[in-house]
Amino acid sequence: MLVGILTLLSAHTNAIDPIRFSISTSAEEVSVNEEFEIKIKADLLNIPANTVYVFETARAFRLKVIFPDGFQQTGGSYHDFIEGELSGSKPTAFYTLRGKFVSAERAGVFQLLRSHKSANSASDFIEVDRLSFGMSEGVQEGSSNARIALAGKISYVPYLSMAELRSITDTATTVFITDPARAGIFKHNPSSTKADDGALTIVASGKRYERVFSGPVNVEWFGVVGDGATDHTATLQKMLDRADISSIYFPKPAVSYRIKNLNMRSNKTLTLEEGTVVEGFGTLGLEERMIMMYNVQNVSIKGNNVVFKDQKAKYTSGEQRHIFIMLGVKNVTIEGIAANNSGGDGFYIGSSPTQKFSENVKLINISADNNRRQGLSIISGKNIEVISPVFSNTNGTAPSAGIDIEPNYPDEFLEGIRITNPITKNNIGAGIVILIDDFKGTNRVVDIAITNHIDDGSFYGAYISRATGAITGTITFQNPIWKNNKANGFCASNYSSSACAVQINDPTVIDCNNAGSTHALFGSAMLVYREASAIGDANIGNVHIVRPKVYDTRSVKKMVSAFAFEDVSKKGTVKNCSLIDPAVLEGLDALKYVHMAVVDNFALSDRHEKLTFDIAQANRLLTYGFFKKVFHNATSTGLRTISLNGLPPNYPAITFEVRTGQILRLIPLINDTILPISATKGKYIQSNVVGSKITLRKIATNTWQVDGMVGTWTVQP
Repeated sequence: MLVGILTLLSAHTNAIDPIRFSISTSAEEVSVNEEFEIKIKADLLNIPANTVYVFETARAFRLKVIFPDGFQQTGGSYHDFIEGELSGSKPTAFYTLRGKFVSAERAGVFQLLRSHKSANSASDFIEVDRLSFGMSEGVQEGSSNARIALAGKISYVPYLSMAELRSITDTATTVFITDPARAGIFKHNPSSTKADDGALTIVASGKRYERVFSGPVNVEWFGVVGDGATDHTATLQKMLDRADISSIYFPKPAVSYRIKNLNMRSNKTLTLEEGTVVEGFGTLGLEERMIMMYNVQNVSIKGNNVVFKDQKAKYTSGEQRHIFIMLGVKNVTIEGIAANNSGGDGFYIGSSPTQKFSENVKLINISADNNRRQGLSIISGKNIEVISPVFSNTNGTAPSAGIDIEPNYPDEFLEGIRITNPITKNNIGAGIVILIDDFKGTNRVVDIAITNHIDDGSFYGAYISRATGAITGTITFQNPIWKNNKANGFCASNYSSSACAVQINDPTVIDCNNAGSTHALFGSAMLVYREASAIGDANIGNVHIVRPKVYDTRSVKKMVSAFAFEDVSKKGTVKNCSLIDPAVLEGLDALKYVHMAVVDNFALSDRHEKLTFDIAQANRLLTYGFFKKVFHNATSTGLRTISLNGLPPNYPAITFEVRTGQILRLIPLINDTILPISATKGKYIQSNVVGSKITLRKIATNTWQVDGMVGTWTVQP
């Protein structure tokens, strides 16, 4: 019985290995139980020393042979995990393996495996060559005189430089190109018509060899090197323009990749190795951007600790030289990227003439530092997610914010804007700015939710302004922390009471008013106001502050008040606002927690009794800056008076409680009445009956109204 000819199969892979291994035999025919010899050879190849190898210390190795069923080793120099190391003085190693087949097997292979020099049975090995065999047809199995026919020939893959391949005629269908940074396997493709680009296609003697690879295209294959000097704009733009290149990889450069500006195309993925730097030349024109995305879709730019930066110092005017701009885009993700030192914004999301919004944009773990105008501008978008960004040190031209959310035209959109865990710090403007006046009187619905915002040291923590008419929708801040701000932690300026509701849930303000203003408005933690010269809607407001915490931890206190509400222009009132259950008010003057001027439809609750005040041993005079929801006399030791001075109509209701058996006297102005209990102008009311309380509300210029009364209250005789 004969078994078919044993054929050596090439097992070359895409792995780069400086050693070529082979397994072969010179035996042509052996009997079952007849010994024969197998030869193993290792040849050191002429590959540049700076080629990246599969194995650490790749010129050293350990070998293992997997035997087919029915074969037993009987001798030879080879044994499992045999080790060797090749060098210029020792470029070849030989091993022999003697053995025999003890049975006639239908088919099988000898597999030659290699690993690193310290490998053991638990290490990873890769196959580098093999011998295989099978039964010959027409021969009966199991014959006692069975013989095995053996033959083998090594297949050849030449290792050449590109220049060598182009200069010779080679019959090989596969070559390994050894050029530094461009090394790899190329295979002849007779049907190809692609031009020689020296990266993916090589033309030699009329034959086209195409690179064998999976995954992204490495920019180094095209000669792009990060030497910190060479301008690779043209080469990279050609790569982006090619339809056959969808994914591009940037290895970490020695210094940085230098570019001027690039236009992204649809269906592209850029992956940058951790620590990569891409640097501009500081030569952008007034309307040029480093990375332009215009009406493109399905774009991904990802890295970790990757920096794109320009040279801001060279731009002393203008504000449009952004690092990344997205205009009318769809399905764009940018992750792990910093955009620094621009002559405009780090990131900009907006519209194009044909697509009035960008849609499904995700910015994940991005950052922007020391940009001229903004860290991030959101101008027009639907379903925009910004997750865990950091925006810092914006300075140069207004508004110099960390994030600016601001449509340019009434036909743009702010829908599904979700910003989660943003950090803003040390911006000359606000941490976050929201300006939506262009939507007044339109059918646009604003939907903005900002969660866990932390600002440290910007002018404002958050600033909302310029809404001078009716706008539909909601703006929500959840769990913000605003600290060390030069002015207010939060400020709503000239914001119409008919604009979309601003909901601020569980905010914390710490050590704001670093500028040291002594004004009750500008020295407050949270401010809703209209400046004296501003025009706009009839009333301002629609800001709702829920469960706030305010701290002044400095040895020299600078906060004048916790909350301030006033229309300084006197154009109208502060309307439709809420202050719900302040949770912490520490380090402030208890007489000045809340400053309110003319307010209307003001919702107020104080579950934690932070706005409850014991008048103790002093007589008190109510003013705009001395609002409390409840006054009482729990620790008073004698008669105490509270003068109900000229508070405006619709001022929030105030409750007065008798908690000790001393007289608590409420004195209106000489022309004021307290209805219905005291219809005579200027008459005070009083009580010393513990448990008595009365709630008063100013309903007209000279009229207080009793909204509720418990116990005994008497009128001045």
